[in-house]
Amino acid sequence: DMEELVSVKDAVLSCAAAEDKDGWQYLFPVKNATLRSRLALRCLDKWPLDACLEILAYCTSDLGIADELKASLLSRKKELQVYQKILNVQNEPLWNDWQDLKKACTDDPQTVVNIILKAKDYELCEEWGHLYPVPREDLISLHREHLLHLLDRGDMEKALQLLQRIEDPGICLAISEQSLDQHPNLAASHFLADYLTAHFYANLTTARRNEIQALYMGSKVLLTLPELSRVNYFHLSSRPLLMLEQLLMNMKVDWVAVAVQTLHQLLAGQEIGFTVEDIDNLLSKYAEKALNFPFALKEKRSGRFSLSLFPPLISRVTISASPRDRSLQQNLLPQEFVPPEKPPPKQQWIPDDTEIICMVCKTERFTMFNRRHHCRRCGRLVCSSCSTKKMAVEACRENLSRVCDQCYSYYNRE
Repeated sequence: DMEELVSVKDAVLSCAAAEDKDGWQYLFPVKNATLRSRLALRCLDKWPLDACLEILAYCTSDLGIADELKASLLSRKKELQVYQKILNVQNEPLWNDWQDLKKACTDDPQTVVNIILKAKDYELCEEWGHLYPVPREDLISLHREHLLHLLDRGDMEKALQLLQRIEDPGICLAISEQSLDQHPNLAASHFLADYLTAHFYANLTTARRNEIQALYMGSKVLLTLPELSRVNYFHLSSRPLLMLEQLLMNMKVDWVAVAVQTLHQLLAGQEIGFTVEDIDNLLSKYAEKALNFPFALKEKRSGRFSLSLFPPLISRVTISASPRDRSLQQNLLPQEFVPPEKPPPKQQWIPDDTEIICMVCKTERFTMFNRRHHCRRCGRLVCSSCSTKKMAVEACRENLSRVCDQCYSYYNRE
């Protein structure tokens, strides 16, 4: 009877397959698909990794096995593929075979995770996390690093898919908030803010909602700045009022005017922790310092400072003579300025606190916005308008050093 002969042959091959680590090769001739698959599942731990994956692929391709058995085969295949990836990413071999690695996943999971993270293979880390229990805090940390990695690459689609795969809403919320707190790039911050607003608005604190609103406004202000300068203010994108103050301190008056106008438009009807009046007060404070008046120039309108006054006020914080007037004053000087024979050392420069007016034009008053500059050739205190040139100066490290216009003219006469 051929059927009985086939059964006997399958039984003999099965015994040979279960005998030792090289027995896997005897499974392929087994005719009974169910017997072959069950024997494969039972004996996998004896066989090498490549052989196991080949056998599992062969078994799952057979249409004659039950769905439940096929699901078990696919599950083991997925597990072994994870082990294969981990073995491939390790720089120095820590495990001789996949069986040793499997034991380490239970006995020393932190070492396994560290190797995966060192390779920055966050998707592999996520796959490994499905096989072995991971503490909640560690799981949040792993997902957060994975999410930030995807956002840093600009892969918003995969970032969204990652968040959608996380079944626990509490973990998803924690990951999103912690990622936003890391202050990623502007596009990533907007992605996280949008996701939190769309999916967890009711769970957000008032402070977090205000932060997200402020981030939107700060981003709009940031985009009004010259592209090359945005990186200097990006860290303040969620704090637009502080960004405005930083611009004032850096004397970016033209940028401030545009930023204030943008904030006025965005603040209409919004409550995010600061108001238009806070902006007015900030501008008044710095206008007062810049003009060096004992009181600020303020105009009341409906119980609040007039916003229309500030851009022109700030743009004229230095009381300056026109270039024509300055030129006339310089031409009327009784004698031409003669620089010292040798450039004075830094210790002999005119001290900052001894002069409040430019020593060249005798007109520009030094303020927070109109800073003092030392001429490297004569050591005098001059304003920026009277120190627009550079030239080589003896004993100075720079190839070209900043000098006053009088020194430059003296040494560059025709």
